[in-house]
Amino acid sequence: MTMIVAEIAERIGGEVVGDASRRLTDVSSLDQAGPEEIAFADSSDRVEAALASRAGCLIVPPGVMSETKTLILAKNPKLAFARTIRLFRPAKPIVPGAHPSAVIGVGVSLADGVRIGPFAVVEAGARIGAHTDVGPGAYVGARCVIGESCVLYPRVTLYADVTLGDRVVVHAGAVLGSDGFGYVVEDGVYHKFPQIGRLDVGDDVEIGANTAIDRGALDATVIQRGAKLDNLVQIAHNVSVGEHCALSAQVGVAGSSRVEAGAILAGQAGIADHVTIGEGAIVGAQAGVPTGKRIRPKQIVWGTPARPLDEFKTQYAAASRLPKWKAELDALKAQVADLEARLGSSS
Repeated sequence: MTMIVAEIAERIGGEVVGDASRRLTDVSSLDQAGPEEIAFADSSDRVEAALASRAGCLIVPPGVMSETKTLILAKNPKLAFARTIRLFRPAKPIVPGAHPSAVIGVGVSLADGVRIGPFAVVEAGARIGAHTDVGPGAYVGARCVIGESCVLYPRVTLYADVTLGDRVVVHAGAVLGSDGFGYVVEDGVYHKFPQIGRLDVGDDVEIGANTAIDRGALDATVIQRGAKLDNLVQIAHNVSVGEHCALSAQVGVAGSSRVEAGAILAGQAGIADHVTIGEGAIVGAQAGVPTGKRIRPKQIVWGTPARPLDEFKTQYAAASRLPKWKAELDALKAQVADLEARLGSSS
């Protein structure tokens, strides 16, 4: 595909500086871009390298100028570049219809433009919205409701009664609506507490590969609009994840916890049960939040148990000095012992 710079700028809402008629054929990384390709730089420390690159055009922040490079000025260069990628590499259109090897249950409703891939199974009473793509080997349980323009990659599993909003993307191997880890103990024996709730996923949610989200025990586990869950995330029963939250790889959230809108859970963070993570809060990588704890809105916490970032840094710095302090203490103890020995011998 070939596009001129002016057309790209108009489509992404940017301002051209330089040759607006320059023709470009593709997008590329800054290091690999050639004269017919477009790249981006979104920080001041990258702009200088970008201007020295071979790229034919650059998307950069407002205020950047060049006498030699064609530029597109954009408030958010990375977002503008993401939209540019879609111009040159549009999503491959799906071919609607059910593959002959797919199994479609009784009373299934398939809207216009739906594709059901090879060996996929859609159980009785499920409803799938327009232009949704159910990939090879995917399983859609009974009475599931899937919105429009969703993508279920290969081997995704939806247990019965799961609801997905519009434009939800679920990557390969994810399991949605499985039983929560709920048991009643009597005389040392675990008896299963039936998990009869549901899972509700809002619009524009993306769920990573091999992530598992449990259904509610009695009511619902809820993943709200715009939330992004990385690969290998575990969400337990009765959890609520708010709008536009971001949960990185290997995060675990235990039962009945609440992650409020815009919160960020970094990689391998562990959230115990009945915890509240306030709106816009950040839980650092590998942090552990104990049962019942409340993290205040916009607070940044780190460590195990999780504590405010400044406090964590102070304690971590002190802990890193312990070997030095021990050596100094051992030396002082030796000096005191020597002094005591000498005083004892003189008396």
